[in-house]
Amino acid sequence: MKRKLTTLLGALLLASTLTTPTLLAASPKKAASKPFLIQGKLPHVTMLVKQYWDDADVAFTKEQKERLLEIRKTTMSGAKKLAMQINPLEASIVKRTLAGEKPEQLEADVEKLAALRAEATMLHISCIYNTKRVVTQDQLDIIE
Repeated sequence: MKRKLTTLLGALLLASTLTTPTLLAASPKKAASKPFLIQGKLPHVTMLVKQYWDDADVAFTKEQKERLLEIRKTTMSGAKKLAMQINPLEASIVKRTLAGEKPEQLEADVEKLAALRAEATMLHISCIYNTKRVVTQDQLDIIE
């Protein structure tokens, strides 16, 4: 009886081990596309500032908060506008590439995509630069 139970549990474990990766592979999650050229190497300081907004150790002043909100508003609205252009253009390039369109026919759109991503990256870099001009080094040491 004990042997049958062990064999049954072993078979069940083997079956679940073999089917789980297959099930997971069948439904991949789509990664969110960011509009920037540089991915994962530059800090998203507006998100860091947001996390520490009311932190007593960071202690942003009222004036700092006003300036940081303006930087965030400018950055986020600019990034959203660019993403609205980037995402459909990228999807079109992918679709047309997979459909067999000639590279020469895609070149102008690829260059436009690169220019839009460069603009988004410069917006990101400006955000970092402007934020660092508003906060003190002590505050920066805490939030980074």
